[in-house]
Amino acid sequence: MSGAAHGEPVVAEVRTALHDAAPEVKVLALVVFALSVAFVPRGAWWPFAVDAAIVAVLAAWGRVPVASLAIRLLVEIPFLLFIVVLPLVAGAEGLALAGAIAAKATLVVLATGVLSATTPAAEIVAGMERLRVPATFTAIGALAARYLQVVLEELRRVNTARQARGDDARWLWQARAVAQSTGALAVRCLNRGERVHGAMLARGWDGRMPRVGTEAVLRANAMAIAVVAALPALLATIGARW
Repeated sequence: MSGAAHGEPVVAEVRTALHDAAPEVKVLALVVFALSVAFVPRGAWWPFAVDAAIVAVLAAWGRVPVASLAIRLLVEIPFLLFIVVLPLVAGAEGLALAGAIAAKATLVVLATGVLSATTPAAEIVAGMERLRVPATFTAIGALAARYLQVVLEELRRVNTARQARGDDARWLWQARAVAQSTGALAVRCLNRGERVHGAMLARGWDGRMPRVGTEAVLRANAMAIAVVAALPALLATIGARW
């Protein structure tokens, strides 16, 4: 079963109603959820508890492993390191602001993780197309998902070649070799990107991604997703603002 990245297995190994729901419904529910979280007013904390419960319910529904969601939180570590300066410059008010920003970022990252763990990247792109998202954005998203796997495979080969020459990047004096490998990887990725683009043009690329063959499946579980994921978050934000 295809996953969040091209050629990568889905985190969840089972098939649930959340997996089978129409991708456009899940994408739209994620957008509504993210906007609801983003517009929670300053000083209101109870909507975050509602939003966290929504994510927990969806993760349990889709049987998404907790470990996979925890790994996704690593992407926000640089962002969290940046906002820790807010309490230093704004005191108690900065502390509250930093906490709200961290809560919003964490909830959206987790919700995105649930979507990617239960919906293949090709279906997400197809869902975006059905939502009439501009073709430029869907093409960029699809190419990024596919090219990420190419870059990871290139990185694996570079590391294998470096280790075959007796290098082990656990020591400080080997930092130069690691830096050289990073530069070589960047050059290889640029060259690979040019070759991929040339091959796409040769095959008649016109700026639009080809159809992936997924069909919309509008079932009762799609409405359940909208009710579970989007409506409570939206009502919580509206209630906090009123």
